[in-house]
Amino acid sequence: MKELTLAECSKKKLDETYIVVYAIKNEINIKKGDYIEKSDIYTLIGVDIKGYRQFLNIYQDRVNNNRFWLDCFESLKSRGVKNILFLSVDNNRNMKRTAKIAFPDIVFVDSLTDIVPKFFKYTAERDAKKVASRLHSLYTQKTLSDYKEVLKGFNSVYNNVIQQKLVEKYLCNVEGIYKYSNNIRELLFKHSANINFYDSIRLAFNSNNNYVTDIEEIYDKLGDIKKYFGFISFKKKEWILILNDLIQIYPNINFI
Repeated sequence: MKELTLAECSKKKLDETYIVVYAIKNEINIKKGDYIEKSDIYTLIGVDIKGYRQFLNIYQDRVNNNRFWLDCFESLKSRGVKNILFLSVDNNRNMKRTAKIAFPDIVFVDSLTDIVPKFFKYTAERDAKKVASRLHSLYTQKTLSDYKEVLKGFNSVYNNVIQQKLVEKYLCNVEGIYKYSNNIRELLFKHSANINFYDSIRLAFNSNNNYVTDIEEIYDKLGDIKKYFGFISFKKKEWILILNDLIQIYPNINFI
């Protein structure tokens, strides 16, 4: 079966509802004429109501174009998307503002693929997976009281001035996410595959000597990471629990 090009994927019909869309940001070098500039690109990955990951598109951020992200979200709507329940994203205000216009009921949650590299940059640890695991544990405790205890331990490990500034800046929304069940939080912060996806692009394109001339090159060189799509991370029993909790919050959406 012939693999779709990025242009073909960008026109592919999508599902009506995505429980969460992960906006995974990477900074890459893009060559324009005789010069190379750094630019943020976002890979949008949606989890459908069956729990499968779907590739939605890759976009190059347009910082000074106020309509850019609105056009992107309207494009998703034209491909069939009616509901995005949660958007996992960094602090891209333009993206958040326009996502809210296109999907008024959308809820924004922290992006671990954005937060983990920031903490890893300012720790002596050599293994980013340990940092990711500690951050993941903050979002997925059974109760709010459990979270507060784990946060104390986290602060005792990441206790220098820079690390505490990171906690203050990037982890200020964690307590609020505990209004959702542990099942839903496990879905929203199922981070390991997303971190692998982020790293695959980072390692391939982020060094000063590597650059691309267009977004199609990024898609073409993803290689084995494309196996990430069409895959479900949860067991059947776990997914039933997630849907059970979502149905109670969104009674007007057809999950089954």
